[in-house]
Amino acid sequence: MEVVNYKIKLDIDFAGKKYTGTENVKIKEADKKVTFDLDKIDVHEIKINGSSVKYVVTEDNVSFSTNGGDISVDVKFSSDNSRGLKGFYVAGNDKEYILSTQFEESDARRAFPCIDNPSYKATFDITMVIDSDLQAISNMPVKSETIENNKKVVEFDQTPRMATYLVYLGVGHFDEMEDEYRGKKIFLTAMKGHLTGSKYPIETAKKSLNYLETYTGIDYMIPKLNLISVPEFAAGAMENWGAITFREILLNIDRSTTSRSYKRTAEVITHELVHMWFGDLVTMKWWNDLWLNESFATFFAFKTVDSTNPDWKFFGDFLLDQTDGAYTMDALKNSHPINADVSDPRSISQLSYEIRYGKGSNVLRMIEAYVGNDVFMKAMRNYLKEFSYSNASGSDLWNAIEKESGKGISAIMEQWISQKGYPYLTTERDGDSLKVAQKQFYFLEGDKNSTWKIPLFINRFSRDEKQLMEGSEIKIDGDILSLNYNHDGFYRVLYDDAMFETISKNLPQVTANEKWGLANDLYAFLLSGKISMTEYVRRLEKLYGINENIVIDEISKQLFNLYTITNNPYFRDLANFYIKDKMEYIEANKRDDFNFKITLSGLYTRLAYINSDFCSSLLKKYSGYEDVDPDFRLAYLVAQAKINNDFQYFADIIQNTINDEDKTKAITASGVLEGDENHSAIMEFVKSGRAKKQDMDSFFVAMSASDGSRQYVLENLKNIVDVMYSFELSPLRINRCVQSMIGNAGIKDPDKMRKDAESIRKDEIFGGINKGLEFLEIYENLIKNTR
Repeated sequence: MEVVNYKIKLDIDFAGKKYTGTENVKIKEADKKVTFDLDKIDVHEIKINGSSVKYVVTEDNVSFSTNGGDISVDVKFSSDNSRGLKGFYVAGNDKEYILSTQFEESDARRAFPCIDNPSYKATFDITMVIDSDLQAISNMPVKSETIENNKKVVEFDQTPRMATYLVYLGVGHFDEMEDEYRGKKIFLTAMKGHLTGSKYPIETAKKSLNYLETYTGIDYMIPKLNLISVPEFAAGAMENWGAITFREILLNIDRSTTSRSYKRTAEVITHELVHMWFGDLVTMKWWNDLWLNESFATFFAFKTVDSTNPDWKFFGDFLLDQTDGAYTMDALKNSHPINADVSDPRSISQLSYEIRYGKGSNVLRMIEAYVGNDVFMKAMRNYLKEFSYSNASGSDLWNAIEKESGKGISAIMEQWISQKGYPYLTTERDGDSLKVAQKQFYFLEGDKNSTWKIPLFINRFSRDEKQLMEGSEIKIDGDILSLNYNHDGFYRVLYDDAMFETISKNLPQVTANEKWGLANDLYAFLLSGKISMTEYVRRLEKLYGINENIVIDEISKQLFNLYTITNNPYFRDLANFYIKDKMEYIEANKRDDFNFKITLSGLYTRLAYINSDFCSSLLKKYSGYEDVDPDFRLAYLVAQAKINNDFQYFADIIQNTINDEDKTKAITASGVLEGDENHSAIMEFVKSGRAKKQDMDSFFVAMSASDGSRQYVLENLKNIVDVMYSFELSPLRINRCVQSMIGNAGIKDPDKMRKDAESIRKDEIFGGINKGLEFLEIYENLIKNTR
């Protein structure tokens, strides 16, 4: 059965937040029984080829019988605009809002009856009937606007063949900024009064489009592009074809925007633009291959931004943002394969972002490094050309790379995507050779020990070299300095003492990325008990002299985390010494360097958390947070929390500031507040709806990270979860918040947390609960082993 076309007309009552709709669905070779997915939609009539038919409605679908063949199905329906953040929903508050959509993975069915399955691609003809003073936006340009019965009828051009989850509907009062890219209009769109004057998002989009068109050999395929900032948005952004939606914080660039956010905005805009090719043009057949979309978009976003902004050295950020998270989550017994089994799209909320986005993108980066950049590019071009406007699976991609490279990529990739976890290597000198062995890396003892075909990136004193490791052990001859050149491989290395000593004496011959890997591996080996605290500190001290920004960021984060987890003053003193030393270095030598300024802001914030004298000096230096450079405002707000300890200060910022970035900084800093009065005030603030729904979970994540707030989270776990459910937060966000609360706040009383975690157990958040409990055990072991 093939769905050919949806012709959808929605008559929207904007003030009443509801609508009625009609649709005509053209189907070829229809099955004898056709089922349309739906959720909270009332169906009033169904006709086949003009004749009314009987239909059966259940909670999640409507079905009807057919005679097969080519049919035309007409449906009349109606619905409310959801007050959650999915489907066709109200984005904003009671005073000002727009109607917007978020359909991935399976919420197009909340807007109109459809076969909500990515493999059933179709074209869409969309018409919206709206109040005459409103505007409407969809994937395609406006075809016509007319007035009927005092309402505006907006008809859009027909879309290309695409999946239901990529349809976009937007209605409201909008402000727009317009530009052009190779004859196609680009619009920066925001709810009226929310558009800032910066063209940075548009300029970023134009540079990225140029790179992606050149790389893929395929021009951007929609006649226009809207970049739409949405005032309430559960995700970060969404790749609706031709009408990409974003959280306001990402597009509303103004005087409160930090240096880090300029990078983040560039990466997210580019990530969504990559989807125009990888995801929209070529779509996965089913949700088990969702990683194929997201891993590609993640990897290619960093690749694109690294090319368009070479001074940023953006793959350093890739290691900090994507590799570290993937390493951490995939070392859990409760991890899952990249290509996870997905029987129901709603179960995707259980899957780790760090695996779908982070691990997948790291594996792609490893394969590109293994086959070579040009070979990889040619394979991608062939893959996109073959499956344009259609669906593909992971095997289609491996076959394309294998065909172009002549290497056994399919066999390598099958292991990396179908097995959870990743390997770590151990080294041992054997005469003139180096014996290398692989085992699966776990933080806790795992249930099995998989092996992988590992592309090794060998850093020799004389050159770099690639070699495929296919068994549990391998011997390598010659002058070997290290085993993960440029940190291109997704594996850790536990070097023997002699080899680590050699590396530490030859650091100028090791890339910054690999130095980051050396430090990151040490922390993982400490957490897993593979090295002692004494060995960790001894080896880490040999890396203290490194002044690359990503290494400074990594080491300062480790020492800070060790203190916040263990509450051991030894780690506080180490962090205090290291952070002050690197602050002094950056301020004396790298103050005007963009990357180092971002690193410096992180050092300021970490020092504020652990050093009250530094907090006092910050408060004396500035009269208010508005006077502080945006890069250092979070540190200032943490100082406010530690010294003055009054939630009302933060409530005023969250409610009254226009800029979302300042709101989120205030939320993060409020987690430091201590005392029942402050904690109760935070809970009442959240329950009152004065914070955006998209930000509610952030309060509790921040509180879980602070020793003075953890007891409250521990004692109110079920209440917090109930509040998040009452505001219809997405299961994905609740999962991540629950994981953080159990793991971080649980160290106050692990036995109580384990017991209370069972009281909130539900099918849709069991993943977050189980991962949180595993982190709790990891942290318990760390505390015991570092006393």
